[in-house]
Amino acid sequence: MRDVAEIGLEILLKLLINIREQQEAAQQFYQSFYIEIMQHVFAVVTDTSHIAGLTYHSQILAHLFSLLENNNILVPLAPEVQNPAQNIEYVQQHVFNLLKTAYPHLQDAQIRIIIKGFFDLDQNLPAFKEHLRDFLVQIKEFAGDDTSDLYLEEREEALRKAADDKRRIQESVPGILNPHELPEEMQD
Repeated sequence: MRDVAEIGLEILLKLLINIREQQEAAQQFYQSFYIEIMQHVFAVVTDTSHIAGLTYHSQILAHLFSLLENNNILVPLAPEVQNPAQNIEYVQQHVFNLLKTAYPHLQDAQIRIIIKGFFDLDQNLPAFKEHLRDFLVQIKEFAGDDTSDLYLEEREEALRKAADDKRRIQESVPGILNPHELPEEMQD
């Protein structure tokens, strides 16, 4: 199931990146779907039963915030926005209201810092991901949920790296591995 979720997130990220290149179509797309996509991504990433794709969620959210900061969105994102220059303020207020409604235990100052971090770190993906993870830890700890799944990707990568390192060491020392366990190219 996790693979399907990650494939969906990867497709969404590629769509967002590709649509940015089509200026005219992009503006209509942003006006119609930007807020909705952002809301849904936040809903999924903050869902306590959802564990897959923190990296992709981070990339998607960072991309969405950077579109605003880099002035890639030239149309108002909502009817109440008169000027596209107001889009950043509108999105910040929208995200504030979204988070305040979903997590009333968070103080206004906490939410403002979370949102400021989203915009300040949108060009630095590792820092953005850590900021998002810190936010998720806050809401999961308050709910009494386990936060270990937020570090799952890093643990899997560390285990993969350790297994690769172990295999390399075993292959480099003659006699450690049975000759039948060696890759074909090393059996010569």
